Amino acid sequence: MRLLIIGGTKFLGRHLAAMALEAGHEVALLHRGRTGAELFPAARHLLADRDDTAAMQAVLAGAGPWDAVIDTSAYVPRQVRTLAGMLAGRTRHYQLVSTISVYVDAPRDTTPEEAALRTLADETIEEVSGQTYGALKALCERAARQGFAGTGTAVLVGRPGLIVGPFDPTERFTWWVRRFARAAAGEPVLVPGDPAAPVQFIDARDLAAWMLAQATAGTPGTFNLTGPAQRLTMGACLEAMRGALGAGARLTWAPQAFLLQQGVTPWTELPLWVPDDDAGMMRIDIGRALRAGLALRPLPQTLLDTWAWARENPPAAPGATGIDPEREVALLRLADATPSP
Repeated sequence: MRLLIIGGTKFLGRHLAAMALEAGHEVALLHRGRTGAELFPAARHLLADRDDTAAMQAVLAGAGPWDAVIDTSAYVPRQVRTLAGMLAGRTRHYQLVSTISVYVDAPRDTTPEEAALRTLADETIEEVSGQTYGALKALCERAARQGFAGTGTAVLVGRPGLIVGPFDPTERFTWWVRRFARAAAGEPVLVPGDPAAPVQFIDARDLAAWMLAQATAGTPGTFNLTGPAQRLTMGACLEAMRGALGAGARLTWAPQAFLLQQGVTPWTELPLWVPDDDAGMMRIDIGRALRAGLALRPLPQTLLDTWAWARENPPAAPGATGIDPEREVALLRLADATPSP
């Protein structure tokens, strides 16, 4: 297969490129050359900023056609429309990495691909923020379907949940791995909310393997992409971390009301934790992707592989994700002194 990856040198794109090359595919990577430019000498590197239309036209003019294009880095619909215009008739398959954040927040038993999507009153906005990210991704999806309509290109929209594993620059999962790995015997670890609350995420390598298989097959459609296959609770997840990485740690649960009262930021200071009002993002229905071959590795394997990588790679932005150790100690003391409701 002749494969073009938009991105390809960071996290998910890096796993995609490595797997594609190992499988013997002919790979081109379109990226800015700012991160991982030295990676994958066997691939063809097309250097351009996707927001620079002239530069994109120049590098794409002499490349292709492709059997498949996987777009890992589209954040605003203009980027997708521009790319579709340049690739029309030049690829049989286009795959957009979207997100489960496209869904309107609403607690539900499960969130299928047909659930309501976020919208923007002003669709010309291009500022990506916590308030606009999901709606902009939904507009990217629409731009992909419209841009490739009638061109003979099959469009696949993948909506991943939290992506985890080696090379993750966000620390939204890796922070917990580091926290448990450094815990001393008997040390209390502050853990958030309700042990029975659901939690979902997907190993980047499982996601990449599924995406490559669909690119090879030319599969169209929209798919939720997270895991595991069976329901996982926050309690079971953190116990698995404790068992694999810090068996001496002592889980100390703090109720949601207490944490919010103390100003603890969900998802950022205590990653994986979302308040009850946002619990729908941890109840995503992945049945369609499972039926299309999504295979998910055991959690302990992801934990140990992530720790092996994290030992050699300090956080890219220390302190940006995860609670400060002194603040954690203070909260543990306060929680211990706070009577139960």
